[in-house]
Amino acid sequence: MQKKIFSAAIAASVLCAAVNVPGTILAADSYDLDVAVNLNGYRKSISPYIYGVNSQFRSEEYLYDADAGSARQGGNRFSGYNWETNYSNAGRDWLHNSDEYLVDFDKEQLAIPGAPALGFAREAAEKDVPYKITTIQMAGYVAADAGGEVTEDEIAPSSRWKEVKAAKGSEFSMTPDTEDDYVYMDEYVNYLVNTLGDSTTSTGYQAYNLDNEPSLWSATHARMHPEKVTCEEIVSKSIEYSSAIKAVDPNAEIFGLALFGVNAYTTFNSAPDWSEHSSEYDWFISYYLDEMRKAEEEYGKRLIDVIDIHYYSEAKGQCRVTECEDYTHTDCIEARVQSPRSLYDSTYIENSWIGEGEQEYLPIFPTVHESIDKYYPGTKLALTEYNFGGGNHISGAVAQADALGTFAANDVYAANLWALNSNFDYQLSAIDLFTNYDGNGSAFGDTLVSSSTSDISKGTSYAAIDGSDASKVTLVLTNKSLNEVQKASVSLDSDADYSSAKVYGITGDSSEIQLMQTVDNIENNSFTIEIPAMTVVQIEINADEYTILGDVNTDGTVDETDLNLLSDYILAEPEASVSFAHADMVADSVIDSFDLISLRRKLTEWMTPPETAELVAYWATKTGQWRIKNGMDGETVICTFGGDPGNKLNLAFGYWDPVSINPDTGTAGVWIHNDTTKLGNYTFDENGEAEVIINVPENAVSVEIIIYNYTTADESGTIVQLDKGLVSLKSVICE
Repeated sequence: MQKKIFSAAIAASVLCAAVNVPGTILAADSYDLDVAVNLNGYRKSISPYIYGVNSQFRSEEYLYDADAGSARQGGNRFSGYNWETNYSNAGRDWLHNSDEYLVDFDKEQLAIPGAPALGFAREAAEKDVPYKITTIQMAGYVAADAGGEVTEDEIAPSSRWKEVKAAKGSEFSMTPDTEDDYVYMDEYVNYLVNTLGDSTTSTGYQAYNLDNEPSLWSATHARMHPEKVTCEEIVSKSIEYSSAIKAVDPNAEIFGLALFGVNAYTTFNSAPDWSEHSSEYDWFISYYLDEMRKAEEEYGKRLIDVIDIHYYSEAKGQCRVTECEDYTHTDCIEARVQSPRSLYDSTYIENSWIGEGEQEYLPIFPTVHESIDKYYPGTKLALTEYNFGGGNHISGAVAQADALGTFAANDVYAANLWALNSNFDYQLSAIDLFTNYDGNGSAFGDTLVSSSTSDISKGTSYAAIDGSDASKVTLVLTNKSLNEVQKASVSLDSDADYSSAKVYGITGDSSEIQLMQTVDNIENNSFTIEIPAMTVVQIEINADEYTILGDVNTDGTVDETDLNLLSDYILAEPEASVSFAHADMVADSVIDSFDLISLRRKLTEWMTPPETAELVAYWATKTGQWRIKNGMDGETVICTFGGDPGNKLNLAFGYWDPVSINPDTGTAGVWIHNDTTKLGNYTFDENGEAEVIINVPENAVSVEIIIYNYTTADESGTIVQLDKGLVSLKSVICE
């Protein structure tokens, strides 16, 4: 799809000019930001399916206007969808109405079984969307008619509903029986496969969602499933329906469970039987993964391929960022552009009920991956619905770009933006900034390389190349500041010598992607550019000449095949032939074991994730006192303080124990701050640092680090009390 890109001549003035963001201060000041890109370190592939969208309803077109890598058809409407007749039920979204909404009340479409799924898949295929997901009904019933509101006395089972079954147990028909009392899901999948093609084809569906947000069925679909879903029910249905789907289309991927939000991740929305499992599992996600792992052992095949979560940011400024459309509320804008950090940044605690009460699960992505690694390795992660708000504002594009970058960095397999209002052009442009930034198909690379900024609260960066080819680097860079120009100093550690760059971006002036500047004077792989306030850019960085060292078979990729071929060549295997220019790793005009060692080292560096300390969020509660985030109970944390060399620090900590009985009240919950929590005296070293180790007790929450005093000795040796405000807490690390 061709996209409109402003020319450099038209947009050159944008780069250094103030961005007119409605309700904000025009950019007048600036700040420096260091951006480091390391192409010689860790690399990993990026799933193209993270640049995804959801379906839109009641339109001649099903897909949003974006160059998407995946497309999902789902949402509340599809829980009560009857594929045989195309009737569906809105649930509480609209009066529990059963009607013909999903075919836009079109009688011709109404007569075609599965019409919405057919139209959606065909349009996605026409637009070259490589990965398509649709929804399987699993709540137990679907709409039996288009008779309008389903009343409380018509709760399922009643004549207003047809019962859903996973497997038909008899011969499938391409003309489903609409007169019986049942709707079969394996027959539906068979119908789609025979009409469109199976999951291995470009026209068929590659994946199936196991319904939508099941922990909310008793609220969103109270006429269809009035009782709260239990953990046992959802596991049993996941096994039953996944088995039925894979019996028809064995290569299809199954997404479970479209969990609506953090309360669903943790307790499955306080499922009636969660208390039976809460002592064994840290949250529901772990329980579900473990149960599906056990199911694979029993059934001899994987039944869940992807754990699917939904994420609508709860972060707040003056109001929740996904609800605020008054862009004079600059605190909402600032909260929005920081909000994706709750997914990946362990030093960040957002202003929300999640930031306040669910800190032990933050950041979300590492916690989910920890559960996957522990309970069901190999399971992929998806967000088939998400949004950070600001769809029609530049802050929405900045947040969206940061989210897409962190999806790539945190091994997300698929992600699909859900629109919160009718105008979300800025968010769609942010997707295009990754998938088609120049209007001619140029995209962010498929292999992520290491990239970092000196201050992620002001600007984040994500860099990529295609395969092993470092001749072109794509670098997405955000400026989150409302009123400061970003002076970005970009440096690249690479075998390539870069000579030029093009800067494409989205600003507050327009949601259209603009060619903002060209850079023709890159020296020593470093250059500096200015990014306007509240802007996101894609920087295409190019080398004039580049040889992919290590690509000895010249297929464009450096991998184990090249390593084995080079080994065979050095051992004089008769069939082994290599490209000399690509194989001379150490540039000594000889191909020998030194080149083999160099290639092996390079591959190891590319495949080995860097070991990084687990930073812990903390914040000042008063002068000389800090709180560390909850979830550190039972852990050892290392605190590094800053002060003047030779000065002394006397410390303690306190915490709330919600389990122990308070002797004064006889109830659970007591503040602990006594001799057992004293940490003693520490002396700042020659670098002005003091390292303090705290063994956080079990059940400890609201841990406060407290300075008793900060002292020095005068010339006579007399101890002098100093201002506690002169001491800084520089970092907290979980050992």
